[in-house]
Amino acid sequence: MVRAMAKPPITANQVTFLRLILLPIGAALFYLGLTAQWINLVFMTLLGCTDFVDGWLARKYGSTELGRLMDPIADKVFVVVIFMPFIDLGWLAPWQVLLLLSREFVVTALRSTYERLKISPKTAFLAKVKAWAQMGGCGVLFMMRVVPEKWMLYVLIAGTALPILATGIRFLITGYLWRVSFIMAGWFGVLLAGQLVFNNEWNFQLLTWTILGITWLSAWTYLLPALRLIVTGKFGLPDWVRLVASIALPILFVDAQARPDLAPWVIMLTMCLEMAVGGLDNLLCAHGAQSNTLRWALRVGPVGLSTALALRLPVGDTRAMWLLYGGLFVSLWGTAVTFYRGRHYYLEEPQTKVSSLSDD
Repeated sequence: MVRAMAKPPITANQVTFLRLILLPIGAALFYLGLTAQWINLVFMTLLGCTDFVDGWLARKYGSTELGRLMDPIADKVFVVVIFMPFIDLGWLAPWQVLLLLSREFVVTALRSTYERLKISPKTAFLAKVKAWAQMGGCGVLFMMRVVPEKWMLYVLIAGTALPILATGIRFLITGYLWRVSFIMAGWFGVLLAGQLVFNNEWNFQLLTWTILGITWLSAWTYLLPALRLIVTGKFGLPDWVRLVASIALPILFVDAQARPDLAPWVIMLTMCLEMAVGGLDNLLCAHGAQSNTLRWALRVGPVGLSTALALRLPVGDTRAMWLLYGGLFVSLWGTAVTFYRGRHYYLEEPQTKVSSLSDD
């Protein structure tokens, strides 16, 4: 008799929290020189792979409300930590990073509206592709900036061949054909052709626009219902406050990140906190316990105002950093209070699954 496989010593939730705890290390390594950046490529690749690990553990051994809350938050924080330093390194223009990150804020805000109104937009398969494109694409963008152009050709050949080889081996063992491998191979194949016909810079821009395109194309299942709600007058004041904040805050954060005199860790931490509290708000809205309009505005208002005032001060004025510290304190306090208010919903497993938190 074959002995049943023992339950692993680590849970899906622990893997998710480990990823969140280690992400600041990845952010710091971007600023410590070329050697540290190469270490960071390996480090962040391994962290990105933990997303598959906690997903597998959750499917095999069951998920909790806390896990369903924290997993998408961890994914969004990962994207912030990866792409915001690209502005400081000069690898991406601020407006390109803004397009990428503003989508996450807008969709998170709209999800609160849908949870409140008990609307369940269909999560498209493209949303999963979006997550993989962002996580995998950032690594390829990194290599295009630091790997010699002649060596990038071999990287792209490997990226085209390995997914097909891996899914072929998996098919022979399990009989399961992983369709994403063909998407990945096709994506690398296009980049390989671009590398052969054009040059590294052309390929870099192609990949950037591909990531941006997939990012926003995957949002259509969330944007269309919002337009219908606006037209029919069902989009209320709390929904407008959340939506306006989801547009204004990324603009201010990205502008601040582009300022050389402002500490990037303060900006990124505040941005990650606002991402996290938005994800928790999705869960609270599903339970009818969301923050009211005034409470929400009292948090995002000072955060946005302090950042806007800091940007109006001349470069080098030390008051700008104090304003950002003030915004960080308000965001930290508001996020902590909101997480405390929602503790009963994510620490105590409900009898039936209420929220529809998932990849978006």
